[in-house]
Amino acid sequence: MDKQFSLNEILADAWALAKKNLWIIMGFTAIQFIVILITFLLTGVFGQKGSMALIQNVIVGLVDAFFTVAIYQVFFKLIDEDNDPEFPDFVPSVVKALNFMVVKLFTGLFVVFIIASVAAIYFFNSPQIDTADLVSWKNIPLLICILVPVVYVSVRMSFVVCFIVDQDSGVVEAIRQSWAITKGYFWFLLLLFIVIVGINMLGAMALFVGLLFTVPFFSLITIVAYRQMFNSYYIDEKETLLEDVDTN
Repeated sequence: MDKQFSLNEILADAWALAKKNLWIIMGFTAIQFIVILITFLLTGVFGQKGSMALIQNVIVGLVDAFFTVAIYQVFFKLIDEDNDPEFPDFVPSVVKALNFMVVKLFTGLFVVFIIASVAAIYFFNSPQIDTADLVSWKNIPLLICILVPVVYVSVRMSFVVCFIVDQDSGVVEAIRQSWAITKGYFWFLLLLFIVIVGINMLGAMALFVGLLFTVPFFSLITIVAYRQMFNSYYIDEKETLLEDVDTN
């Protein structure tokens, strides 16, 4: 039987960890904002055309992947151990970062495929729709048809990075594990991520300064939810295996 998880418990645990490690969390985001600022400056200098744009995007993707893995490594340390993070915890694994980049690439290709496929079918069956005015109430069914599969797959894959960092899983293995552990919990996780989006909106409303806290807080909430669901999932799997052994 699927275990019922508490949204309030997950948020409370994440909040307690966040308050205890406030400067680490805000430091990560400050560095991330600096990287984003440098990206904008490079875009202004070199533009978004030709080989320089491709090189710039690859570099930004690598930096983001290494940065994300570093955040998750440190947050797992904070959750699983009482000791403060040490320097090696802040150094991201190259293999894990590259696996994360591959996952991002697959996810991007999936989104493009969904948008292209749904839009092609929709406009083929509705030739009267003005494609020059896509932002229209008439195209709400199109947006829904795109959002539903994208949101569903995104929620089911929400713990891929956690498995890559925590379990040293490969790309395909991490996707399978995330798909398995989130089975039966789609609506719970969707509600959790809606709450996270709301928290980030509040951070943006505070002159964007609040995002220094709310952006990494999103990762912390995700990791806390993952750890609870991971522990429950594998305990249930172990109990099922023991029951099978006793029966035999």
